[in-house]
Amino acid sequence: MKLKILGCAGGIGGKEPNTTSMLVDDDVLVDAGTGLASLSVEQLVAIDHVFISHCHLDHVAGLALLMDAVFGKRSAPVTVHATPEVVQALKTHIFNWVIWPDFASLPNAEQPSMRFEEMPAGSTLTLGDRSIRSHPVNHTPGSVGYWIKNRDAGFLFTGDMATTPDLWAAMKNETGLRKVIVDCSFPDAEAELAHISRHFCPGALLQDIQDMPEEVDFLIYHLKPAQETQIMSELEATRPGKFTALRAGDSFQF
Repeated sequence: MKLKILGCAGGIGGKEPNTTSMLVDDDVLVDAGTGLASLSVEQLVAIDHVFISHCHLDHVAGLALLMDAVFGKRSAPVTVHATPEVVQALKTHIFNWVIWPDFASLPNAEQPSMRFEEMPAGSTLTLGDRSIRSHPVNHTPGSVGYWIKNRDAGFLFTGDMATTPDLWAAMKNETGLRKVIVDCSFPDAEAELAHISRHFCPGALLQDIQDMPEEVDFLIYHLKPAQETQIMSELEATRPGKFTALRAGDSFQF
């Protein structure tokens, strides 16, 4: 199983140019931020499944453009997986014929270009030899992280989140867990803003993961523009070598 990072920024204008989107093998997309712009039309057409962690714009803006790019070029609909709350938000606020066409009814309801499949938090979907399990996380209503693995190993993508003890309790004994892609959006000086917006700052993240196994690598994503260096310095000061800033173009094999 191969993971390629298309985008991982917490906004535009910083060291990373594009927002969150990750490609698993060639056919599974995890979140649909502006990182999708790095793919060709042929690569976009190959995407069969999209898993959305939550419905904030930096994670779903590319979904609308993806559907426009592949319209009429596929024999089967793209399946969008998300919690019921997120599916409803996407239907109501984006694919509503006001912000964007409803590709779930194009070219017609019997043969749509896109279909929604509700995936409640805590459920598991199997695609070939890959297993995708969702976990509820502390962010906006319906937000989840995804534990994605093959028969031997895998990674956890937390999505955007603040302190979520149940997630770490569920994951700390997963023997195949190799990497955790985790939000750390603000420096500790903005801990209150992080708390209000339900994101991590270094101090809160370190407290949350204190019981996680030492061998697990933590890849930091969603760093806010112009604050990347400060956030990473604060993490490194307490746990040297434990954290790496995720970059667009990074690839991992599991």
